[in-house]
Amino acid sequence: MASHPGYGHIAVTAPRKTVSIMPNIRIIDSISDAGSASRPNEDAGGGNATCAFVIDGATGLGGKSIVGLHGSDAAWLAQFAGSSFEQMVRPGRPMAEIVRDFNECAANVVHEAAHALPIEPWNLPVAGFQMVRIEDGDVFTHGLGDCRLFLLGDDGFTFETTALKEAAAAEREGARLALAHAGGFSAHQALVEEPMVRDELRRRRAAYNSPASGIWTLGIEPEAGAHLATERLQCAVPAVGLLCTDGFAALVDQYQRYSAGEFVAAARDGGLSVLLDELRRIERVEDPDGLKYPRFKMSDDATAVLFEILE
Repeated sequence: MASHPGYGHIAVTAPRKTVSIMPNIRIIDSISDAGSASRPNEDAGGGNATCAFVIDGATGLGGKSIVGLHGSDAAWLAQFAGSSFEQMVRPGRPMAEIVRDFNECAANVVHEAAHALPIEPWNLPVAGFQMVRIEDGDVFTHGLGDCRLFLLGDDGFTFETTALKEAAAAEREGARLALAHAGGFSAHQALVEEPMVRDELRRRRAAYNSPASGIWTLGIEPEAGAHLATERLQCAVPAVGLLCTDGFAALVDQYQRYSAGEFVAAARDGGLSVLLDELRRIERVEDPDGLKYPRFKMSDDATAVLFEILE
């Protein structure tokens, strides 16, 4: 209160400051499960105060491990990318720059480990990822490859995306043809072990990270940073989201047990372990031969991160 002669007491109110509420990400639950006890888990997931992500390393195609983590370059790359993203994703740093710098670092490791020996293009480690990130008060998703994002807004709005929009359908058809050739999973639990199937997969992977394929990845090519699939998310906050590798997203994309909104709600209400149990039951009990749901492995690695976007 300020006193002025002749006017009594006059209340003086300071100008109101506009407070901008910054959204933030909170990870609720996460799970990661190897598709086979005989193979290392080649997925990873994680996050920090401004992001959450999943990473899916591409299983090797029969070549000699270069860097290796339990004999798997894909497992090494996924773990390396996960720990790097948690350190590198900081406010003000563009995602394209992060991917470029990470791939430059990964390339140095790979080439040093190779001791100047030539590496077949199909034998280079590659991985896909999907991330949700807070940037300047907005929420964005970035990705390379076929990982998935499912989002359920507070108003019931649902959203889903992936960097490779047609990947699930194309993989189903390729798996159907490969299964027919290999005679199912009786001889090979992973069809990459069948020589003719492996040769075709090698041919396709050799074209990754080039304009010829249009498929860009985490790995050793810095230019991949310029080819990120980026979308701004517009949904009511609070919202709940589910980031998945394609092995976990199969419950929606392959086995069609849930819609996008139902999938997120089931993860939120019942937990990720319940969904993982359902996934493995379909693959190992309901359809162990891949006849109903064509796929390249009886069970793929499956990773999911459940998160909230809050104000």
